[in-house]
Amino acid sequence: MAAFFRIYVIVLVPLLVWGGTSADYSLSPVVFDGGGARAASEGYAVNPSSSFGAAGASADYILRGGFAGQIYDILSIAIDESAPSLTTGERATLQLVVAMIYDDASRLPLASNQVTWAVQSGPLAGIDSGGIATAASVYQNGVAVARATYQSFTDTAQFTVVNTGRDDFGSYAADGIEDGWQVRYFGETSAFGGPNSNPDSDGSNNLQEFAFGTDPTQSSSASVLWTGATLGATGLPVPFALRSQSGFSFRAVFSCRRDFAVFGLKYAVEFSGDLVTWRASTATPSVLADDGEFQVVSVPYPFFVNGRKATFFRVKVQSQ
Repeated sequence: MAAFFRIYVIVLVPLLVWGGTSADYSLSPVVFDGGGARAASEGYAVNPSSSFGAAGASADYILRGGFAGQIYDILSIAIDESAPSLTTGERATLQLVVAMIYDDASRLPLASNQVTWAVQSGPLAGIDSGGIATAASVYQNGVAVARATYQSFTDTAQFTVVNTGRDDFGSYAADGIEDGWQVRYFGETSAFGGPNSNPDSDGSNNLQEFAFGTDPTQSSSASVLWTGATLGATGLPVPFALRSQSGFSFRAVFSCRRDFAVFGLKYAVEFSGDLVTWRASTATPSVLADDGEFQVVSVPYPFFVNGRKATFFRVKVQSQ
């Protein structure tokens, strides 16, 4: 009796997992395997096979996969404070960015217009609904604090507003005097802080006090002092007799800011024999002493002014 045998062949075929697709992107798998599909494009690669449940991860975000659904909780929100993004110049703008932090440490950026923004403190002119912060004018570097609110979550972030100009603050801007000097003596806003004001009634206005290094709130300013090449104290101009082998030569001596050009200051030395007719000196000042901020300089007297012996001098200060 003949025997018949049936031979069955079992072929194992890997389970195919298809790539994802959306309205904007399509990720088609290039390799099929039993754990998931590796999808790639020119700029991105997703390899769910690298971990169970088709979960992928990066340094900042976690890709959830392999679940029909998942419950997650928002733990907090955070304003991006990565350096140097939270540093801006005065009157410049800065885009603030917020992310939601989930209970698995993943992050999801929030659209800036989903957040309620506010200035908590510091030199900020405001933050618009799109999260663009505008820095105010400052006379020195300052710290500002911005606050973001989303649903019941709030976060704050500090950033630095950098002083980029020395004569551009508020009502003191572009007047030939350093903003910090005016704030130090008169506060951030004062009618007495202008260049033509003379609050101590000593005959020198604020522009001259700044130029000569004297105190605008003290009427008893002393004269400039120096010993050799060392500046002892800034102060009012003085006449000086310089002795040499050929005799004495008289000079007008005054303290001068080294950074005068930054503020558009101009020092002009004038001489007179009768206090009526004045002649501006054309001589180049000689530096007698220097402390890094001020110099003591001298200008020689001319012999005659309009036929009269030069006896008097004055130093005029102007802001260009």
